[in-house]
Amino acid sequence: MTKPNYILQTYIRCSQDALWDALRDADSIVHYDFMSQTAKRTGDTLIYLAPDGSTTLHATEIEVTPKSKLVTTFEPKWAPDIPTSRITYDIEDHGDFCKLTVTHEGIEPDQLDEVADGWLRSMHGLKTWLETGKPANFGNPEMWEEA
Repeated sequence: MTKPNYILQTYIRCSQDALWDALRDADSIVHYDFMSQTAKRTGDTLIYLAPDGSTTLHATEIEVTPKSKLVTTFEPKWAPDIPTSRITYDIEDHGDFCKLTVTHEGIEPDQLDEVADGWLRSMHGLKTWLETGKPANFGNPEMWEEA
């Protein structure tokens, strides 16, 4: 892969187990995904679904180091002409907090702003959900109408 197009770092007050499970558990996605998507797991792939049930994204695990590193594909199904890219989630234990670093490689230049906004919304949703127990989706209902 090429150099990262996007890197986000945040600290989340949670255990490594909780963060690891939130990133990999299909039932957790709806609690923090910025577009309120659901997901289902098929083997090593998370399949993201829009409210109408259509598939929006595949994220296939290509490297798994439990509780510390997860590397997945990012296969946009909403626009088949966008090439598959790569996501790395690095988790570091910092006592009561975890440091999460998300690195996205291989983003098409014309997609960078949109992808960056999606990551920012989803990861802040993840942080809020893990710290408060309350779902946090930083999108809006009109997003599905625009798609």
